[in-house]
Amino acid sequence: MTKTISPDNSFLDVKNLTLQYKTGAYLVTATNDVSFQVKKSERLILLGPSGCGKSTILKAIGGFIKPARGSIVLNGEKVKKPGFDRAVVFQEFDQLLPWKSALENIVFALRATRKISKAQAREEARVLLKKVNLKNFENSYPHALSGGMKQRVAIARCLALKSKVILMDEPFASLDALTRQKMQEELLELWNETKFTLVFVTHSIDEAITLGTRIVMLSAHPGEVIEEIDVDLSSLDPQYHPEFAELKERISSVLFRDSLDYVI
Repeated sequence: MTKTISPDNSFLDVKNLTLQYKTGAYLVTATNDVSFQVKKSERLILLGPSGCGKSTILKAIGGFIKPARGSIVLNGEKVKKPGFDRAVVFQEFDQLLPWKSALENIVFALRATRKISKAQAREEARVLLKKVNLKNFENSYPHALSGGMKQRVAIARCLALKSKVILMDEPFASLDALTRQKMQEELLELWNETKFTLVFVTHSIDEAITLGTRIVMLSAHPGEVIEEIDVDLSSLDPQYHPEFAELKERISSVLFRDSLDYVI
């Protein structure tokens, strides 16, 4: 199941990526020589313990952090700064504009990136809100929405941007178990409709198997790639797939072997 994809087949190519940041007088190495490739329309999961550099890698792909060494190439273009070709959904719920309704948040994104009329933008925004099951909340402001609803608006806004890649940094980690499962199901339904390319960060093995078509496992700090695993659970509910438990055990053994304090 371990697989290396050649750069010739890749849409996003992360090569020999070393990321560092300063904290006080110290220079911290977050990741060391990380390499992986993502094919178009793939759902790639970055999985590993807290502090292994998963979120830092995502920020580098987003163009918010400059690599100390290595490169990131998206569709043949080297990533040097943030751009509309990469949309990001963070874990925090305050990423929406608080003075705009759910509909207006999406309209704002549409008009900022595309030359369309306000009427066209509102129509497209309504379609997107319907896709994320928020048809009846288009006039609601962020303070009146639950955490799961806010994340749905954020996902709809990413879809509105029509970005080449959607980057998600543990977006469901703060949700209760039932809402988290529902959001996972809705994300897979949206992917089935639009086949966007997804890079998703999590430290949950169950979530990684449920959402991913491929999982890149990272070691404890500093993060290094320790194994890549393909996931092919062709089921509407992957957690009930007969191979789910076997795959979870395999991933657990790799992560525990690398870090005895890894928590599932």
